Amino acid sequence: MIDTLERGRREKAITLAAILLVGFLILAGRLFQMQVLVWEEYLARADENRIRPERLAALRGKIYDRNGAVLADSRPSFSVSIVPYQVRKNPEVLDRLGDLIGVEPDRLRERVRKGFSRPYEPRPVLRDVDLRTVSIIEERGYDLSGVLIESEPVRRYPEGSLAAHVIGYMGEVSEKEIAASRVGGSGLAVGMRVGRAGIEREYDSRLRGKDGVRYVQEDARGRPLGTLRETDPLPGEDLYLTIDAPLQALAESLLADYRGGAVVALDPVGGDVLALASFPTFDPNLFSVAVSGVVWDSLSTDPAHPMLDRALQSAFPPGSTFKPVTAAVGLIDGLIRPDMRLLPCLGSYKFGRRVYRCWLETGHGSLRLTDAIARSCDVYFYQVGAGMDLDHFAGVAGDFGLGRKTGIDLPGERSGLVPSKKYMNNRYGKSGWGAGFQLNHAIGQGEILTTPLQVACFYGALGTGERVRPRLLREAVAPDGSIVAGPTPALEKVNLPAKVLDELREGITAVIEDDRGTGTAARIPGIVAAGKTGTAENPHGTEHAWFVAYAPVEAPVIVVVVFLEQAGHGGAEAAPVAGKLLRRYFRGGGV
Repeated sequence: MIDTLERGRREKAITLAAILLVGFLILAGRLFQMQVLVWEEYLARADENRIRPERLAALRGKIYDRNGAVLADSRPSFSVSIVPYQVRKNPEVLDRLGDLIGVEPDRLRERVRKGFSRPYEPRPVLRDVDLRTVSIIEERGYDLSGVLIESEPVRRYPEGSLAAHVIGYMGEVSEKEIAASRVGGSGLAVGMRVGRAGIEREYDSRLRGKDGVRYVQEDARGRPLGTLRETDPLPGEDLYLTIDAPLQALAESLLADYRGGAVVALDPVGGDVLALASFPTFDPNLFSVAVSGVVWDSLSTDPAHPMLDRALQSAFPPGSTFKPVTAAVGLIDGLIRPDMRLLPCLGSYKFGRRVYRCWLETGHGSLRLTDAIARSCDVYFYQVGAGMDLDHFAGVAGDFGLGRKTGIDLPGERSGLVPSKKYMNNRYGKSGWGAGFQLNHAIGQGEILTTPLQVACFYGALGTGERVRPRLLREAVAPDGSIVAGPTPALEKVNLPAKVLDELREGITAVIEDDRGTGTAARIPGIVAAGKTGTAENPHGTEHAWFVAYAPVEAPVIVVVVFLEQAGHGGAEAAPVAGKLLRRYFRGGGV
């Protein structure tokens, strides 16, 4: 009897445990379904009225030239946005919207798909729409659940392509950038546009400001019921650049007559970049809303590379503009003296089994240093190059800032190249090169590469004895009116004896002021200037033309560099362009 009762109790306990286990499994399955499989549906059902944060775009700061001329500002506009979660529940909305705004529904569906990692954040699908489109969508709002009209500023460049490479352009943030910003705290959001190049990119955090937020209450169909609260956006800072718009415009107009090139105008003492022009160029307004694939392909595949800033993102052989470096090495190492005459130039120089040509076929005859610089005699500098130490040569070039970035406040600057023995050994092997290579280096050819901006800093240092770090931002003005100065133009003394600098200055002054100099086309009435022509060999065609000058010689206030792709001789092509810029600068009383 007792065994029977005990057995019954056990069976009841087992049955109860089984019931509890089945109940638990059913409950767990239901929870899994609700929280994993169909969580979105139940989240929406949980509250008929949802609260959705809506971004209030901050007004981006303006960009001015040094005199207050507007180079970039913003204008109001409307965008059509979709809330991915809402339209996913009602996919027919995209067909209706596509018909209304003239956009293929498949394109809209792609935007929804991309945006579903953040399903409740509105994603722009059409920017800068006209008022007619706004009215149509507003009138059909009851039938377009999850479709919003948002107000946002659109970037505008009133001067079109003027200083385009300096100012830069805008582009929409990617999902990857948004994710990174949430870790770094920079606050990027879906649909936001940020600087992609130039000043727009370099100072994006200053220009962008801080977005506000509006908390909108809406029903389950995504229809707004009212605003609960909002935080006003904070505008970005206004930036005043060092660029002088009229001088920049003149530089760009002069470049337009050539295949391609760059112009740099620099204050060698304060570091202000007065003009930084590159040609060909582009209109940054093309990127203000959303650049089409056709337009982007035409710009990015153009063999003339209009998006490339030739002033600092391209490096070229500097040609004879580099000869003062060779002269400095020769003077310091005792290879030459100012009054020494080397073997006369007869149009060529034989070194080993090879004959090295001078640019003047008839030759320059017997020259001392000043005349060799003024008349740019290659044979004279071949002889210096044959005896110089390559590492010392690279070191002197480095003192002038060549072969390294200048530190300008723009992205994408190239460092150029001045080869050392280590570089040559790595490239050619220890026995694969010799003194013959140095003859090419001595006249700014071979492996040597410089940017026009570097050459401007080089000659600024020749004129003042100090190398300056160039800058484009003069000052930033916060919304409260407080002023923040731009980057400090650090100065670094050139590590050369004063007598050597004096000899170099005498030679480059004769380039312009001596009637036999190669740069007389850059003369400035009433002002003594110094400079240097350069003609760089180009394996792909006609030589590149260089010219660089600073003035006045006694106290330089401006350096101008002109680089012209495949234009020929520097004295014939680049020097006249520099002369026009210098004469305009001094005739107008500076900037």
